[in-house]
Amino acid sequence: MPHGHAGQPGHTAWQGAHAYELAVLMEELERARTSAGCVRLTGEPWVGKTRLALRLARAAAHQGWTVACGRAARGGGGRPFHALVDALDDRLAAADPAVLGRLGAVRLRVLAQVFPALGGMPPAGLGDIDVHAVARAVRAVLEQLAGRRGLLLVLDDAHRAGAEVAEFTEHLLRRPPDAPVLTVLVHRGGGPAARRLASLAHADGAVRHLALRPLPREAAAALLPAGLGPLHRELILRDGAGVPGLLRALSDGAAPDAGGVPHSSLELACGPSPLPPTAQALDLGVLSPLARRAVAAAAAAGDPFTPEEVAGTALLSVEEALRAVDELHSEGIVQPGPRAGWFRFCRPAVRALVYQTAGAAALRAARKRAPDAAAHTGTATAVLTALLESAAPPTAREAEFLEAQARATVFAQPARAARAARRAAECPGAPPGVRLLLCQALVLSGRPAEALAEYARLWPRQETDQALAQAAVWAEAAVWRARALRLLGARAQARRVLRAVPAEGRAAIPAAQAELAALLLESGRPARGAALTAARRAVRCVPPSDVAAHGHALALLAAAHAAQGAAGTAREVAGEAGPLLSGLGREGAAPVVEAWRWLGEASAGGDGRRARRFFQRGFDLALHHGQGHLLGPLARGLAGACLESGDPAAASAHARFAAAEFDRLTAYDSAAAAQDFLESVERAAQKNSESDRCVPLSAREREIAMLIGPGLTNQQIAARMDISIKTVETYMGRIFKKLGARSRAQVVFLLSADPVAGRNS
Repeated sequence: MPHGHAGQPGHTAWQGAHAYELAVLMEELERARTSAGCVRLTGEPWVGKTRLALRLARAAAHQGWTVACGRAARGGGGRPFHALVDALDDRLAAADPAVLGRLGAVRLRVLAQVFPALGGMPPAGLGDIDVHAVARAVRAVLEQLAGRRGLLLVLDDAHRAGAEVAEFTEHLLRRPPDAPVLTVLVHRGGGPAARRLASLAHADGAVRHLALRPLPREAAAALLPAGLGPLHRELILRDGAGVPGLLRALSDGAAPDAGGVPHSSLELACGPSPLPPTAQALDLGVLSPLARRAVAAAAAAGDPFTPEEVAGTALLSVEEALRAVDELHSEGIVQPGPRAGWFRFCRPAVRALVYQTAGAAALRAARKRAPDAAAHTGTATAVLTALLESAAPPTAREAEFLEAQARATVFAQPARAARAARRAAECPGAPPGVRLLLCQALVLSGRPAEALAEYARLWPRQETDQALAQAAVWAEAAVWRARALRLLGARAQARRVLRAVPAEGRAAIPAAQAELAALLLESGRPARGAALTAARRAVRCVPPSDVAAHGHALALLAAAHAAQGAAGTAREVAGEAGPLLSGLGREGAAPVVEAWRWLGEASAGGDGRRARRFFQRGFDLALHHGQGHLLGPLARGLAGACLESGDPAAASAHARFAAAEFDRLTAYDSAAAAQDFLESVERAAQKNSESDRCVPLSAREREIAMLIGPGLTNQQIAARMDISIKTVETYMGRIFKKLGARSRAQVVFLLSADPVAGRNS
C-alpha cells in the first residue's frame, strides 16, 4: 500500500496506475469462466506486480470467485511447493469434508506429503515426493475449490519457487482443470527460474504474458505526494523512472540537499548517496542473509562492480560473492554490466537507496575496504573518485587523481566534481587551478554565490601567482566568474570581467566570446546589435574540429538574429546548429547544454512547438547532468513555448519551476521577472479554462477523457472500453475541439481545473 506520510497522493491515483493491465487481467478472468487459463505477470522489481495482483484478487472476490494467493519463500529456503501450500493450505483446512472425500483416499495421501492441513509431515526434500502425483492431485483440488463460481490462484514471486512449481504449471497447461480456474504467476524477469517460467508456452496460446512497464510521466507524477518542491519533484520523476516502488521511496522525507542543488543521474551510481537520509527503505527481505550482505557491499563499491570487488568489500570468498550475485541477478536487482564479468544495479536509484539504508557501521567498514578491492580489480575511475571523496584526507597522488577526475566530469557531474575538487584543494601545496576548477563546478551545479566568494579570494592573486597569470587560465576563470555574475543578475559587472580579459586570452578561449554573446542577449534591446557582433565573432573563433563549440556558437548566432527580428535567418542558422548538437549524444552535449536554450529562443515567437522541443531537450540534459545553473532559464523558456503552442497547463507548471529556481539562486531581478511571468501564465490558463465552460462534453466523451489522466494510450483506452481504436480517435478529436486543447496534458488540466467543462450535455 502507499506509504502514509502527510500529503500522500489520493487512493484514486494509485488505482489508476496500470489500469490497462488490470483490464487485461479482468478480461482473462472472464475468459477463464469457460476455459481454464494461465497468465504470467512479469516486470522489474518494485514496478507494482504484487499490488496489481492484489487488485485483481479483490476484484475477483467481489465478483464471487474463490481466491487463493500464495508466494514463494522469502530469504531463501522454504519447503517444496511452498507457494502452493501458502495459497491452498488454509482452504484445505476449512474445506467441507465432503469436498475432501471427493478427492479420494489416494490423492489425499499424496497431498498429505505436502500440505500440513491434511496431517502430513514436512518432507525432507523433493526426493521424497512424487512431483507428478502431487501435480495431478493439486489439479483435482483446484477443480473442487473452483466449483461453479470459479477459482483465482495467484502465485507471487514465482521466480523464487522451485522447479516443482514450474512442472506443476506445465501439468496444468497440458491438462487444464475441468473448471473455471485462472492461474496467475507473478515473477521478476532475471535468473534461471524466470527463464523456465518464460519457456512455458503452448501453440494455442494457453499462457498470456503481461509485462508490467514503468508508468508514463503523467501517471508517475500523479502518485507523488503534495508539498514537494519543484526541483525535488523533477529529480524524483527522473530517478524513479516511472517505477512506483522507487517513486514512493524517493518521495519520502526531505529534499536531497538543503540548498536544493541537483545531483546528476550518474551520481546515483557511485559514492555516498545524494538521496535524503529519510528515504524509505526498499524491501530487501526477499534476499538471503548472504545476498543482503553482498548487495550492501556492491552499493558501497559503486556501479558497475565485479564479484571480486564485492568479495573484498564484504569479506566474502569469491565463491560466496558469485553465489550472492547470482541471487541478486535472479531477483532482478542487478544485471550484467558493460563488459564480461561486471554487473550493475537495475536502476541507479536502487543502488543509491540500498547505500542509504545499509547502516552506518556497515557502510563505514565497506568504504574502508572498497578502495583496496577496487584497486585490485581495475575498477572504473568514477568509482575510485567517489570512494576517495569520503575517505581520509588525500595524499598528493590522490589529490592529483581527484583533480583530474573532477576536470573530466565537471560538466557531467558538477556537484560531484565540486566535492572532488574541494577535497583535492585540502591537500597541502595544491595548485590554485584546483580552486578555479572548484569555482567552475560550483557555478555549473547552481551555486553562483559560493563560486563568487571563492573568486574573491583568488582574484587578487592574479598578479603574484605565476600559474594564475597565464592568459588562457585567467580567461577561462573570467568566463565562469562572468557566468556566476550573469546568473545573479549582475550583468554590468559580468561584462566588465569579460572585457578585462586580454585579447590573447579571449582568442585562446573561444568560450569567452560565447559567454559575452550570451550576456549581451540577456541584456535586452539596447545590446542586441552588440550581441549579434559577439555571436559572429564566437563562430569565427571556434576551431572547425570542435563540433560542440561550433554548434553552441551557431545557436547563439541564431538567437541573436531572432532578437534582431531576422526570423528567416535565425531559422536557417538554427537548422545548421540543430543537427550538430543532436549528433553529440547526451554525454557529448554536457559542455554545451545552454546551446539548446538559444535554439529555443531563436524559434520562440513564431514556432512554439519547435521552440518547445529545443527547450525540453535542454531542460532534460541539464537535469540529467545536474547543471542547476540552467534549469531556471530553460524552464522559463519552456513555459513560454508551451503557452505559445497552446498548452497553458504545462506552461503554468514550468513557470512555477522557473520561479522557484530563480528564487533559489537569489537572482532577485530574474526571480521577480519569473514571478511576474508566472502570474501572467496562470491568468492565461484561467482565461482559457473560463472560455471552455460553455462547451460541455457528452457522457461518453467525458468517460474517455477521464482515462487520459492515468496515462493510457488510445490503444489501451480502446481495450479498456471494448471499442475500436478508430472510435477512440474520433472521440479524441471531438474532445480536443470542444475543449480547445492541443495536448493530452491540457485535456487533463482543463478537466481537473474546471469540472463543469466535462459535465454531461
